Amino acid sequence: MKEFAYIHEEGKLPTLLNNIPFLESFTDGHRNDILYSSYFIQCDAGEVLIEQGADDSRIFILLTGEAEVVKDSEPITVINKSGEVFGELAIVSDEKRSATVRAKSELLCLVIDQKFLSEIKPEGQNASYYAAFYGFLCKVMADRLKRNTQHLAKLEKEIEELRATVDAKG
Repeated sequence: MKEFAYIHEEGKLPTLLNNIPFLESFTDGHRNDILYSSYFIQCDAGEVLIEQGADDSRIFILLTGEAEVVKDSEPITVINKSGEVFGELAIVSDEKRSATVRAKSELLCLVIDQKFLSEIKPEGQNASYYAAFYGFLCKVMADRLKRNTQHLAKLEKEIEELRATVDAKG
C-alpha cells in the first residue's frame, strides 16, 4: 500500500477528480479545504483498506479499480464504480468499522481524514461546509438503503415462492 500527498492548484481539479459527485457537492473553497486534508492511496490486490472493528475517521472515494466489502469473513458487495464513497458509516455513527474493505484489484482512492479536517475546520464555525458534507452522505446512505430494501423485497418474494412450492409438494 502506498500513500501519496495530494497537491493541487486551487480551483482546478485533475481530470481523475473532475466528475466525482462527492466533490461536486461543495463550493470551491470547501473543496480546497477537503483536498488539502486528503491524500491518495494505491493498493495492490489483497491489501486491506479498512479493517472490521477498527477505529478510523477516513472516508474513501474509489477512483480506479475494485474493492470487496467483507463482514465477519462473508463477502457482502463489490465496489467498482469510480466516485463511489465508502467508509462513511463510521463517520456518521462514530462507531468502529462495521466491515473490512479489501482491494480486489490494483486500485486508487482519494482518502479524506474527517477528524483531521474537523480540527482545521471546526463544525461550529463552518455550518455550510458540514451541511453539504452530511447532506451528501445522507444521499449516499439513502441510495444504499433503497438498494438494500429492493434486494430484501426480492429475497422475501423468492422465499415465499419456495415455501409455496414446498407446501404444494408436502
